[in-house]
Amino acid sequence: MQLLNNWKKRGALCSLALALILPSSIHAESSVSYTSNNVTYNGKSFSVKWVVVDLLDPYLRVRPVIAEEGFGHVEAFSTMMERNSAIAGINGAFFSAYEQDDSIRYPNGLMIKSGEIMHSGPNQAFEILADKTAAVQHIETELQIKASHNGKTYSFTPWGVNKYYGDNQTDQVIWYTPDFGRRIEFPNSTKIVIRDGIIDAITQQSVSIPEDGYIALIGNSNNNSRNLLPNLHVGDSITTVSSLKNLDSGDTSSLPKVDAAIGAGPRLLTEGAVDIDVTRDGFTDPKITKQSNVRSFIGIDTSKRLVMGNISSSTLTEMAQVLLKLGLTDAMNLDGGASTGLFANGSVVTYPGRLLSNAFIVERMEHPQIQLEVNKQWVHEFRGYLYKETSMVPVRGILERIGANFKWNGEERTLTVQHGNHRLLLRADSRTAELNQTKLQLPEAPSIIDGHIYLPLRSVIEALGGQVEWDPQLYRAKLTIP
Repeated sequence: MQLLNNWKKRGALCSLALALILPSSIHAESSVSYTSNNVTYNGKSFSVKWVVVDLLDPYLRVRPVIAEEGFGHVEAFSTMMERNSAIAGINGAFFSAYEQDDSIRYPNGLMIKSGEIMHSGPNQAFEILADKTAAVQHIETELQIKASHNGKTYSFTPWGVNKYYGDNQTDQVIWYTPDFGRRIEFPNSTKIVIRDGIIDAITQQSVSIPEDGYIALIGNSNNNSRNLLPNLHVGDSITTVSSLKNLDSGDTSSLPKVDAAIGAGPRLLTEGAVDIDVTRDGFTDPKITKQSNVRSFIGIDTSKRLVMGNISSSTLTEMAQVLLKLGLTDAMNLDGGASTGLFANGSVVTYPGRLLSNAFIVERMEHPQIQLEVNKQWVHEFRGYLYKETSMVPVRGILERIGANFKWNGEERTLTVQHGNHRLLLRADSRTAELNQTKLQLPEAPSIIDGHIYLPLRSVIEALGGQVEWDPQLYRAKLTIP
């Protein structure tokens, strides 16, 4: 197993277990419901299928998903649901469905998962926030890359995340994550390979996207060759700063406050009133703006629950009025027509007429999910879970946010954590730890499961001089560590 100080999102993770007794009576089966009914508006009957989701259920995780081979590819809606263990799901953002080459059917909408940009864009978007509420907002993703070299920092802003603007766009700068696919082969460009937060290689050749890193693609324009590439060197450390800009208000906020999002549009409802402005939302295709069609929607009801579903052939205005009758307060349109799909009760209830590039799903986790907050900062990149009487939550976000030093010894199977005057030594499969060379008995032994290490959080956090507070509504462990 690789050293723990080389942890990355898809590399080995280190996690802690929190000894808290928590209620486990909430189950996803009772908080995800499916309904099919006819609704009449203006003398016309519409067939509607919809799923209602209680976002406070800790067993649930809502997120966008893409085709198995990555962005640009397509997959059957049913296999996309099965592969991602969905209990409910709907077709998501618009994509290049009519592109003959099925390897470049790229989506047109933004996607966010676990507080990070999965696909960039400016869109009306449905968001799941860190406090487990939802919103429909007109937003644009923003990403800044910072490279540090010999004590100096150089910053640049990519054109987009997991996009491609064509072989002739030699001035483009794109950020690729492992979600994009396996390799970057685009010509006329320099690839910056980043592993473990460090530039590992700079090459003109095609490259694999590291599971523990990223690729920055820089077009071979004169501008980039003069102004950008000379500032990047093998060995430079790389950090990212992501945010969201509200295109209506102009306000900018930290992206990690958004746990998940899917972008499409146009918007349909705002605060219980019809709010359709296709020009504002950037739509001109009459199939969307004027004509009747089978459609998909997503929104929020008066009980602040997520509602997503399909409606039979309707205009945007007719759909908005029907959603008001269903009790929605805020809503937006998703891709429709042949892309319309809905999954509920373990099966597809609306089959799309084509393969899809992406979807938005509700996943039921085996154990209740635990959020983590360290010194009032939400740890967006990892999620813990409750197992029997112990909450298992990720430690990487803790140690990095408090500036602790940590090291894994694979031969001795020990983890050493140094924070201030506290030195903690833990051994896999042993309940006996050492705090400043004094033996400490743990309620549970650290264990390695599928390459991940789990430790009893309360014992460890208190050993490092911290405190633990529990938020029962958000299922969030709040840690205060000096």
